[in-house]
Amino acid sequence: MKSIALFTDSSLNPKNKAGVGACLIVSGSFLDRPPSDVKVFELAGLLKVKRFEETSSAALEIRTVLWAVEEYKKEFQLSGTEKLQVYSDSKCVTDLLKRRPGLEARGFLSGSTNCLLKNAPLYHKFYKFHDELAFEVIKVKGHSPSSSRDTIERIFSFVDKETRKELRLWIEELRKP
Repeated sequence: MKSIALFTDSSLNPKNKAGVGACLIVSGSFLDRPPSDVKVFELAGLLKVKRFEETSSAALEIRTVLWAVEEYKKEFQLSGTEKLQVYSDSKCVTDLLKRRPGLEARGFLSGSTNCLLKNAPLYHKFYKFHDELAFEVIKVKGHSPSSSRDTIERIFSFVDKETRKELRLWIEELRKP
């Protein structure tokens, strides 16, 4: 079975509640390359970014993954012959599958207030996509020294840097009259 690697990252300006999400989709075989063979110009043509308004850090991370999975679905049209691996440095995203039994058992209600969790609709959609695609979520160590990066960390570092750069550009646009 062919594998597909989907890298996601997001960057938020909490003051403006504005954030940018990015995704990059490569074949699993791309990850077999040595880190030195991963060239920025190859990755740049594959990167997709999206702006999100009125969001929080956790919501932005999940919204980015949901958008990225939708991009994957469009690109691969669910042929069923791919194994999807989602790479993220977000603890919120990487812990969602572990949290699922507890969240569902409580009906997505807060344990302390007994109110519906703010991100409950996002959790529902994440779990729906997971049920549909059976993707694996893999935690990436973010912000590692460049000299010690493996191929996955090198790709993720590119996505991370470009996400932050896109957010800076957007914030500059928002400041202009």
